[in-house]
Amino acid sequence: MVKLERINLEKKGLTKFFSPNEGRILELLWKNRKMTSPDIQFVCNDLSLACVSGTLDRLVKSGFVNRKLDETEKRVRYIYSPSGDRKNVGNKISTKILESLVDTFGESTLDSIGKISKKGR
Repeated sequence: MVKLERINLEKKGLTKFFSPNEGRILELLWKNRKMTSPDIQFVCNDLSLACVSGTLDRLVKSGFVNRKLDETEKRVRYIYSPSGDRKNVGNKISTKILESLVDTFGESTLDSIGKISKKGR
């Protein structure tokens, strides 16, 4: 799961919530749906296979990526896929952030959300 202490709203795109490598790999999996770690490393050729594997492990552990054992060929390998699309990830992160804000600031958070919603319409 995204760690609240790592959120940096000054950054761009997914790097507000994920490391650059995590965001890059998530984007790649959303585009391709299923990939092995060597496939990802081939596309992200500036990253080592160990870096890709470690990043995938973190994304699996946090629930943003699924890992499935594939034994169809004469070897064992993992197939990685996103656990949800961009919208699902946004909902997951938004919920975590909002729960933390409500826990810290109480009902005033919900009042602020209501004001923002009214401005957007």
